[in-house]
Amino acid sequence: MLHAARYGREPAFESSAPGRVNLIGDHIDYAGGTVLPMAIEERTHACASRSDHDRLASEWTGDPAWSRYAEGVLAELRASGLAIPPLAISLASDVPVGAGLSSSAALEIAVARVALAAAGATLEPRELALLCQRAEHVHAGTPCGIMDQWCVAHARSGEAILLDCGALAWQPVRLPAGLRIEIADSGVRHRLRDGGYAARRADVESAAQALGLVHLAELPSSRWREIDALPERLARRARHVVRENARVHAAAAALARADLAAFGRLLSESHASLRDDFEVSVPELDAIVARAEATGALGARMTGGGFGGAAVVARSMAAGGPH
Repeated sequence: MLHAARYGREPAFESSAPGRVNLIGDHIDYAGGTVLPMAIEERTHACASRSDHDRLASEWTGDPAWSRYAEGVLAELRASGLAIPPLAISLASDVPVGAGLSSSAALEIAVARVALAAAGATLEPRELALLCQRAEHVHAGTPCGIMDQWCVAHARSGEAILLDCGALAWQPVRLPAGLRIEIADSGVRHRLRDGGYAARRADVESAAQALGLVHLAELPSSRWREIDALPERLARRARHVVRENARVHAAAAALARADLAAFGRLLSESHASLRDDFEVSVPELDAIVARAEATGALGARMTGGGFGGAAVVARSMAAGGPH
């Protein structure tokens, strides 16, 4: 075990948190939109023991930046008034890093949970998610929305989460028995802190300001024609946000009535929007989506922040397909 090998003792506290895949609704969480993520089987595990000062060990030897997330969570827990003792923490994970499956949020929630266990304290999932989002903003430099941390903190097996990111109101959405969700990793690794994500967020915020809104996703359909008056790049970003937000609600309704064909079509429409209007796909993701659709998938789309990562593929179990 990593902990014993690194620190010479067995851990006293353990925790874990899952990765997540967003079924539909990317780049709208920070615009006050509604998203539809679900937890995946892959998890990040955290072990801890008391120490004379904070120490961190992980499997991510190739990317030292991972420590910013863990250190940030510990700092924010202490800043909130919780008496988190100095800890030796070890982390192991099978959530792919840079694949759009929320490896950072899984790390943050796992670290927060093991630190809370060491302190004999608890936080409600809502507060845990908000604290970890703040840690990522302040300490890792990524201006992420709330979707990842919220899903990782709240998700339950067999359900997706319909989350209104503006109001922080949510409800579980049961997945139909005949639906199979597959994740296909493009092998292209992204780093959201590299600038593309922040640039898209800035575009969305500029569009919202131009339209007199706090959150762009709040623009009612009766005002969508106003988007055409925006500068061309901002108009494309805004079209994605408002239409994607509508697609999320349509997708949740399709799942509720077990209309798998409609759900699949919405995924494919979402990918086209992310590729063409939001410009965050890459050729490898486009190829995965095209191949999935050509082999009988209900629909497919890139998932996560883009610029690499993974695609989510929806299939009917009755229709078979690769496993």
